Amino acid sequence: MVRTTSVRLLLATVSTLALSVAAHAQDSASEPATNTQTAPTRNATTVETAVVLDTVTVTASKLKTTAIDTPASVSIVNEEDLDRFQPDGLGDILNSLPGVETSGGPRSSVQIPTIRGLTDDRVVVRIDGARANLRNGHKGGIFIDPEMLKSVEVYRGPASTMQGTGALGGAVTLQTLDAKDLLEGDDRIGARIKTGYASVDHKLTLNSTAYGRPTENSDVLVGITRKSGGSYENGSGEKEPYTDDDYINGLFKGGIDFSDTGRMHLTVQRYSDDHRLPAAPDGASLSNIVDRETEQLTGVFGAEYFSPNNDLIDASGTVYGMRTNLDEKRLSDGRHDERNLETLGIEGSNTARFDFSGNELAVTLGGEVFEDTQEGRRDGAPTTGLFPDAEMLIAGVYLDNRLTLMENLELTAGIRYDSFDQSASGQSDRSDDAVSPRFSATYRLAPWLQPYVSYAEAFNAPSLTQLYNDGLHFAIPGPTPDNYFVPNPNLAAEKAKTWEFGANFKTGQILTSQDTLRAKVAIFRNEVTDYIEQSTDTAAGTTTSSNLPEAEIKGFEAEVNYDTGIVFAGVAASILRGENSETGENLSNIQGDKLSLSGGYRLMDYGLELGGRAIMVGEQDRVPDDTANRGGYTRLDLFARWDASDHVDGLQVNAGIDNLLDQTYRTSDAIIYEPGRNFKISASMKF
Repeated sequence: MVRTTSVRLLLATVSTLALSVAAHAQDSASEPATNTQTAPTRNATTVETAVVLDTVTVTASKLKTTAIDTPASVSIVNEEDLDRFQPDGLGDILNSLPGVETSGGPRSSVQIPTIRGLTDDRVVVRIDGARANLRNGHKGGIFIDPEMLKSVEVYRGPASTMQGTGALGGAVTLQTLDAKDLLEGDDRIGARIKTGYASVDHKLTLNSTAYGRPTENSDVLVGITRKSGGSYENGSGEKEPYTDDDYINGLFKGGIDFSDTGRMHLTVQRYSDDHRLPAAPDGASLSNIVDRETEQLTGVFGAEYFSPNNDLIDASGTVYGMRTNLDEKRLSDGRHDERNLETLGIEGSNTARFDFSGNELAVTLGGEVFEDTQEGRRDGAPTTGLFPDAEMLIAGVYLDNRLTLMENLELTAGIRYDSFDQSASGQSDRSDDAVSPRFSATYRLAPWLQPYVSYAEAFNAPSLTQLYNDGLHFAIPGPTPDNYFVPNPNLAAEKAKTWEFGANFKTGQILTSQDTLRAKVAIFRNEVTDYIEQSTDTAAGTTTSSNLPEAEIKGFEAEVNYDTGIVFAGVAASILRGENSETGENLSNIQGDKLSLSGGYRLMDYGLELGGRAIMVGEQDRVPDDTANRGGYTRLDLFARWDASDHVDGLQVNAGIDNLLDQTYRTSDAIIYEPGRNFKISASMKF
């Protein structure tokens, strides 16, 4: 068993980084290029290549800033990473990031992100700006098509000020492709066809995308993906039943640019899947198998405008709606369950900039209002207990200020006010409000070193399920009583208070004239008051949610990336600890210590990239119940990317092997084992 709990290993990694940066910083003749969009060119005879590392973050604040210069823990999975690893679901996208994993198990439709031990509605998930709010117990609620994604951004830590109520653990922002990402040069029209195959479940992927510029200032994209496959085998060669999947996703995106000062854009996406799986698909029980059809329809309309002649105007606004329907028919008796959630929201902000003798103050004022409306039916009748008809209205307004002094000192202070109202048919209404402040200070001690300190609070209203569920949870044969949900209308909202101390490292010209090194390290402590935890008492036959007075989660994270243009490597590590502050009992959902290593080599004369990654997770025995201990595991993946344009114009081929060693393992608190060795290949052609 590989043990990744060694603090010495992680500290040695960070110490080596710091010493290396310090040793070479003074030798750097000039600052490495940042914000470059130039990709490594093939047929190069030298390493004089600009490397794309400094991706712009859109999650950390409303002010566009490179992730490496942001005084916060931000990770970005870009389009290049998505091509390398050909993800099948959210877990494949997030599993190598520090402090991040997915709960629910390997079935892609039940994967929910967990950030720093906090999951479900404590993590805000947005798809092209629209909130994905469905969290339906064992059934999951986030449905994505990886083939149409261009980036996934993860903010670790309380993010309520900018991302809205609920972001106790952080935020995950998914952005889909648009025409500008695929059009090249002066092209006015184009198309891409992509197909892929995975051996472990014989999954076939087909994607067709057309895009163009109808006029000089407009663009449009239409894409459709069909993915289908059977049940996969785990590392022991055993078939995991009902892990097959079959979905179709369609995407339309259009935009109009107004000179260089503004843009309007529209996104419409429809996801639909149809498969058989257990009624509780995050578990292994096969006693209740259902035919489930899922449909999710998302619409987003947004606009941005800034005035080149007036520093007081830099505005954006979004109106969105998302409707998700789960339709299940039980095979044994035809019982018909439906669950619907509609989310409607509007948000906007404006940033005004002021100059004080070279010192800049950016003041952002914004707000958000959204409403969740859920409806449940069983054989046409309301499910007043299990998924009651209920509504939640949340409104918030925030003010955020960023002051830059003497170029090197940056101070940020913000405050947000949120209020919520919740109601359910035949049950008591609820309302509450909260104020969430934040601040950060960062000072660039040297061109290569930027330490920071931050404090943030966040607010999360109890979910409609936690408040109002009061139906049958599960039946137990024999003398033991069946288990029933007990509603708790007195649940208090959760509040988080987090201190974080970190540093950003940015340097280059260490081993070659064009190499770059980027690193972010942080330690944090998050205190959550009125922490909501669900408990099941089998003897009493009850399941209910209640508030813990206080829970504490603390940890360490590090992320390092090095690139010469030919050779690239990355290290990500995290250590998390969580406990009930009153009793000292361990919290659930805390992942094991994790170390992720990745790297590769680019053969530029051939347009070929070869590499791999290793994800090592230590045994997790710090759990509330000894029976829930989770073993550690090591997963090794290989990948190859070939730009074959010299042979066939527009052709790119990606190949890889996931779980090369065919390990039998489970992630997080999952019950089902992950897929075994999986050979994957895909090819795309652009016209």
